[in-house]
Amino acid sequence: EDLQNFKQDMPILGIEESKITAAVRKKGVCCLGGKESEAYQDKSLRGKVYADIYGQLKRQFGVATYKAIKRNQCESAVDVVESYELPLVLENQVEDCNAQIAL
Repeated sequence: EDLQNFKQDMPILGIEESKITAAVRKKGVCCLGGKESEAYQDKSLRGKVYADIYGQLKRQFGVATYKAIKRNQCESAVDVVESYELPLVLENQVEDCNAQIAL
């Protein structure tokens, strides 16, 4: 029982890290309007969006890096990423960037 508790309190391992990273990538692409969008092609804006998603994870779990999230919190971390919404300032930047091509 102590071993099981120890395993669950360990920081995430590679497989959990991959699951969280995949969720972040998927959410980032969605927030930016798809891989073909102007916002996604803008490296600066794309970086801001991904940094904010990872920042949200760190705020929610009170860790310095998402890799410090405990194994038993992996599913909660994925849920946090899936429910993430862009802050208004980033949402406006994404919309402006994507609207430029429409002109």
